[in-house]
Amino acid sequence: MLRHGRSNAPKDSPLTLQDVVASPDYRDLMTPTVAEGDRAPDFELPCLDGDGTLRLGSLLAERPVALIFGSYT
Repeated sequence: MLRHGRSNAPKDSPLTLQDVVASPDYRDLMTPTVAEGDRAPDFELPCLDGDGTLRLGSLLAERPVALIFGSYT
């Protein structure tokens, strides 16, 4: 169940669910820009140990990479 309204958001959150859903950035995420079989766009993420960042392109230069998205909760 989605919780609506500022009273259900974390106290330090500046946004409500309605604010996020109404955002053009959020709506843009709902439109896929990469099709199956396309090369993944290059991106950079922080390392889990907090020591620097890792770029997808640097991994692809060494070997194939599988990106797995899912919930671990």
